Amino acid sequence: MEFRDGRYRLLAGEPARDGHGVWATVAGEAASAPYSGAQQEAYERSAATAFLTAPFVRLIGERGRRRIVVGQVYVAVGAGEETAVSLALPAAWSEIGGWHQEPDPPGHADDALLATLSEPAHPVPEDARSAAATIAKALAEASHNEVYRLRGLRYEMERQIADLLAHRRNTALRPLLAELVELSIAIGRARDQAREAIREGLWVWLWDPDTYHRNRTEPRPSPDAPTWASQHRAAVRHCEALDEQLAEEAARLHDLLSSMSTFAVAQDGEAQQRFNLIAAVAAAGLGLPALILSLYGADSVLPLDSFDHAWRALLPIAVATLVAAVVALRRMPGRAARPRHYALAGMLVAALVTMLLLAGALAPGR
Repeated sequence: MEFRDGRYRLLAGEPARDGHGVWATVAGEAASAPYSGAQQEAYERSAATAFLTAPFVRLIGERGRRRIVVGQVYVAVGAGEETAVSLALPAAWSEIGGWHQEPDPPGHADDALLATLSEPAHPVPEDARSAAATIAKALAEASHNEVYRLRGLRYEMERQIADLLAHRRNTALRPLLAELVELSIAIGRARDQAREAIREGLWVWLWDPDTYHRNRTEPRPSPDAPTWASQHRAAVRHCEALDEQLAEEAARLHDLLSSMSTFAVAQDGEAQQRFNLIAAVAAAGLGLPALILSLYGADSVLPLDSFDHAWRALLPIAVATLVAAVVALRRMPGRAARPRHYALAGMLVAALVTMLLLAGALAPGR
């Protein structure tokens, strides 16, 4: 983004296009709660001819280090066509370590945030009111466009859930549920910004209440409406579309949470079944050798100092334990047994037989 004499060239495209964009100062604004009157205070401080706001929603950064930033952008254009843009960003979410809300809101516009103000490219007229309406419309459109990238986050979460259900990856369920909740909160906060902008008409009533009431009551611009009123209507429509699409994303995320809650219950049931089956295998592996020894005695084959004694004593134990392990693997709920599972079962049986062989070899004879 071009920078000159303390001002940035906004909405010029990347790379910058001739005849597009506007030179403006960019600063951070103290974040505030919705409907707190902060916009009116900012307008009074600016002493601007035209003042409008737009919702600000951005997904920035590279994958693995992305951030979701939510807030509002204030556009103030003075009588001398001086333009000032302020970002009021009450909340941000970071992907590092799993999606979570950052403890402190962004206090300033860093390079990544400034880069998002280059698009979409718009030619900005010189008249103060027309310029404010055009800039607000462009920034609202940019936030509207960002919904498609936020939807990509939901697709990524659905892919992780599908991999978890299909056992294609070993992902803990609880962190995944926490990330879904965090994304749902971010979507909800972004909707709050869009609905506030719609209700207040981008705060055009601060300096032109007639246009504010006309746009709310008349479905189409009247012939006597100012030329910039159509841009203002377009900005409001972008906010309405932003609200609708974010509402759809919020509903999808809540559906995912409900589905994952059901899956969590089923997963707990499968875990209990697996535990019971493993306990049954352990009981068979330990109980059957004890039963064989108690029925037939071990005095005739102890100590295991010859091959004849060893195979007569340990073969029934090995076969019984191996059969129990194979049956358990075949009936294990929730996943299909793979060759490595059978190999592991065989190694455990061999370890058990080896332990019994050593114990029998060291046992005293009659």
